Amino acid sequence: MERRPDWILLNTRAVAGCHCNSTTASDRTRNGETIEVSFCLRLPPHPSILFVHSSDMNLTVPPAIVYTVDDLLLLSVNMGSGPYSISPNSCDFFIYRAHSSRPSLQLLKRPHPYFNNVDVGLLPRLDGHYTVAALIPTAALDQYEFHLFHSEMQDWSSSMLSVEVPQVEFPVKIPRGSVRLHRHLTSSVITIGGEGGTMGWVDLWRGMLLCDVLDSKLSLRAVPLPLPLKELSYNDGNGYPYGLGAAGQRRGITFIRDKTCLKLVHLEVSDVRRPGNDSETGVPSFRVDNWALTTWSNTRMTNSYEDWHQDYVLKASDITIDNPAVSQLLQSGLLMHHSPPDEQLALHNLSMSQPAPCMNGEDVIYLVARKKHMHPKAWILAVDMENGKLQAAEEFSAVPRHSFRGIYRPSIISKYMNHTTTPAGCCFPFSSKESHNEQLRVGLKPIGENAEEWNNEASAVGRERVEAACAVLQ
Repeated sequence: MERRPDWILLNTRAVAGCHCNSTTASDRTRNGETIEVSFCLRLPPHPSILFVHSSDMNLTVPPAIVYTVDDLLLLSVNMGSGPYSISPNSCDFFIYRAHSSRPSLQLLKRPHPYFNNVDVGLLPRLDGHYTVAALIPTAALDQYEFHLFHSEMQDWSSSMLSVEVPQVEFPVKIPRGSVRLHRHLTSSVITIGGEGGTMGWVDLWRGMLLCDVLDSKLSLRAVPLPLPLKELSYNDGNGYPYGLGAAGQRRGITFIRDKTCLKLVHLEVSDVRRPGNDSETGVPSFRVDNWALTTWSNTRMTNSYEDWHQDYVLKASDITIDNPAVSQLLQSGLLMHHSPPDEQLALHNLSMSQPAPCMNGEDVIYLVARKKHMHPKAWILAVDMENGKLQAAEEFSAVPRHSFRGIYRPSIISKYMNHTTTPAGCCFPFSSKESHNEQLRVGLKPIGENAEEWNNEASAVGRERVEAACAVLQ
């Protein structure tokens, strides 16, 4: 048996299928049907997979991992019919709690407020209960709808919050192409904890809004993040002509509880737009000349840019690859172009995105690598910032070609599971695209006399996936 990983890189797209093991937990959907959730764990940078199995779920829309912290995970499962069933009312939300012997799954009480996945987070509490918190922007600047669900009360509460401690003024002039920095747009949520139950809604380009969700008087206070100065100075100080883009593609943040420290990473890419679109991907083509990673840390979390201390700056062209196994892996796949045939790439020529700090506090950054911009085939690289080395590389899976969503989420949920959860070598043997095609062939969920036949076929799809996984392990 492999040792249980203390933390994992969790594929954000769960898989419809049955994978019973010591992590399996079950509950009932809104319609009273059984739903089961299980994990298949791998050591980073290998992706870990969440399996979801129910005859009641919409197989054309993959379940989504909304948030995870400590032993808790918030899961969204579409209960509609067909790929266009995207109404908020179509989703059931479940709280999975990891445990070494008694994992649990709980349907979140309806009706719940509508929220985007990036707007909601979880707070585990010392008394064994948890809190779900969602911060929803309104049309008014610095005014937000705030929704809370305390597990012991089994009910939602709502209020209006304003930013009582606004963010300090920007230290530089914001160019016209980056005016979105004047308004907070949440990229992700972090859980800090403490006596007040502090949570942070993070705009990775701009700053954080902190709230002590357990206080009787709720309020928001701002904490700035280091600005992307090079991006703002682009085009003679006018910024990028099309804006800064999706923040999660260039930045990542985590809270290291053992060190009471925020860790931020920024990915800077030096590239040139080529004429036209790429013939393989169908999207704009870029020549990547280099890329660099910069990391900061913050132990104070006040309304001051001076709280952030730059730790490392590392250019891709300076990264060494002295591990023969990693080098061979890269040469056989990621660094070999097939168009033009057998063209050799260097590490600094790769299209990079979605950097994430290591959750155990080590100076290691994980990020997604592709041969070219928006290529569906993705790899996860681990970069040792302190020693300037490529520590590990692993092929992830095929991902949606035109998706800007993160394909993985760091999590320490594995730390709370049984040591014998995962057999050695257990992996995800099929791509997300292949999984989606299997889901599509099941078709729309019928009602009435045909439901039993559909349920049997849905169960068969799940069995086929697990059998395929087992075959790979032989």
